[in-house]
Amino acid sequence: MNCSRKSNSWDVLKNFESEVRRLEISQIITLISGAGLGAILSAILVFVNNSKRNWLDYITKERTEWRKSIKLIIVDLLDGKNRKSAVSRLKSQINPYGSDMNVKYVNEYYMKDGHIWDLLSNFDYSEEKSQKLSQYLELLLKYDWERSKNEVGIGRTALWNLLRWGLIFLNTIMFFWANNVNDILNIYLSFFQLIFLILQYFLIKLLSKLNFDSRKEKIILFLSFIMAFVFPYLYSLYLTIILLNFYNLIKVNLLVDILPVILVLIIISSEIFFLYQIFDIGHKYISQIKKIEKNKTDLELKYYGIYNLNYRLKQKSWDIKYNIT
Repeated sequence: MNCSRKSNSWDVLKNFESEVRRLEISQIITLISGAGLGAILSAILVFVNNSKRNWLDYITKERTEWRKSIKLIIVDLLDGKNRKSAVSRLKSQINPYGSDMNVKYVNEYYMKDGHIWDLLSNFDYSEEKSQKLSQYLELLLKYDWERSKNEVGIGRTALWNLLRWGLIFLNTIMFFWANNVNDILNIYLSFFQLIFLILQYFLIKLLSKLNFDSRKEKIILFLSFIMAFVFPYLYSLYLTIILLNFYNLIKVNLLVDILPVILVLIIISSEIFFLYQIFDIGHKYISQIKKIEKNKTDLELKYYGIYNLNYRLKQKSWDIKYNIT
């Protein structure tokens, strides 16, 4: 019995040895390097995930502590006993870049806590100003909380990015196909749509800084929406129809019937995504602040509008002089 087991084991070893000998040296190196590469990639992924988790934990902890500090400051402001201490503590908790800003009442001014700094600059610790400051801080807490939820959760932004990258892939295929068949029109169309689709994210960041009270900037917003959102989506629909028709997946007559509906849906959906990205929680936050500041007269707002324009013109003239010299 034992002899038969030994002989079987010996046969297995001999077979294994013969199989190993059949392998070329390059194949063995490939197997070893493949296993090593897999181990390295696994280690890198584990390291990246752990680093990301530790960073998120750190940020979450810091934000929690910051919120607690702001809440205690609000309590002291409303209580009336420790207002001086509350204001002193607050100055170390808000954005230092908002202090003494040259440009007033624009998006950047509010996002850098400029309105809070301006209130603190003539703060007399009265009940009225303490109430107003408390309202600002409550809005700031609400904004930070909503922003935290958006960063952690998967929402409309993730869906929009999925759609955008899908369209980038589709237009890339069209670009290479058009190059192969020397289709000049589709080469240019797919190329420009690719540029618009890739730049959409950065374009939204720029457009979100516009002052939508200005007629000129509203026109810029509208033209950007048409060029960078509607056109790429419509052209991608055209590519989809070509592919479906080419592979006989859908009849042309049916496409003609449902095309108006598809066009309307694409324009509406692109507009919704676009407006959601532009008018995000930051704009809601700013609009709430402006409601608190509603006692400002039209004359004051016009004055600051002219002041901001004058400051920007001065900045441009300084930049031009600096570039010339």
